[in-house]
Amino acid sequence: MAKLLAKRIGMALGTAWLVASVVFLLSRAVAANSPQLFVAEQLAPTASAATRAATEQQYRQRLGLQQPLFYCSLLPWRWHGGHNQYHTWLGHLSRGHLGTSYRDGTAVEEHLGAALAVTLPLTGTALLLTALLALGAAVAAARRAPMHRLLVPVAYLFDSLPLFVVALLLLVLLASPDFWPLFPSYGLESGAEPLLGSFVLDRAYHLALPMLSLVLAGFPAVFLPTAAALRQQCQQPYVTTALAKGTPVARVWWRHVLPNALPVFVSRVTELLPEVVAGAVVIELVFALPGMGRLLAEAAASRDLPVLIGGVLLVAAARVMAWVLADAMQMLLDPRTRTS
Repeated sequence: MAKLLAKRIGMALGTAWLVASVVFLLSRAVAANSPQLFVAEQLAPTASAATRAATEQQYRQRLGLQQPLFYCSLLPWRWHGGHNQYHTWLGHLSRGHLGTSYRDGTAVEEHLGAALAVTLPLTGTALLLTALLALGAAVAAARRAPMHRLLVPVAYLFDSLPLFVVALLLLVLLASPDFWPLFPSYGLESGAEPLLGSFVLDRAYHLALPMLSLVLAGFPAVFLPTAAALRQQCQQPYVTTALAKGTPVARVWWRHVLPNALPVFVSRVTELLPEVVAGAVVIELVFALPGMGRLLAEAAASRDLPVLIGGVLLVAAARVMAWVLADAMQMLLDPRTRTS
């Protein structure tokens, strides 16, 4: 098991390195025209050609664009060695330094840390609530046919709606002054006085609708396969035999049905992790939250490439970690996967 898990981790690290390299090279291809755009935005149209050239040269030095892009160039062929933009960037990345923002000169890690202080509680709580709600609903649907007939169409309904549509519907229904203004429609602050004098309650109050949007959008992806797996296990001969021998129904479920369907549930939850992270970007834009969504949107609008690359790499890292976590959990829950 240890060798197989190490192999999966090695493949995940290779995937992460490939994603990071592709993102860097694409960003540098975009950055090739950034000096001209920067000069056009910062200088007046009447600025002299010498001033424009000097400003452009300073900007190129600041971005490190005076160095070759990669270890070699193809047309014409030339070997540049370690003195290139990719090698420098990869060295900084290996030390955990993602560069500095073009807008304010602040380290990218500080921007990401401030954004994650909002995004992590939102996504972590939403993922936990989605898993608990989906598992409870799947058990209820598998044990009772009326619940199955009720919950499955509801799940398919939410599965057919895009995330931003779910968020907008919640805004209209539960945050609109013209309908039912139970929750705030945007932001994280209530003003000088927090809700009930508690910062935690005030933060939870503002994150209620964004969190509910993520839960409703992610619920079908976990509920439907888990309910199907539980219903399939209920039809197996070992369940009929156990019940015929007089084994209590609760014991059959906790000792046999749930453990055999658990790999499907764990797999779906781990696959949902990167989707929740990516969905948080949309939700934070809809509800005007100062998290990763706003950070990436502002970085894209201002062509702040280091911040944009850092955010993309963070989302890619969440995806890779989800793969590794899913493989590890599958190996622990299902012995058959340890030899595959």
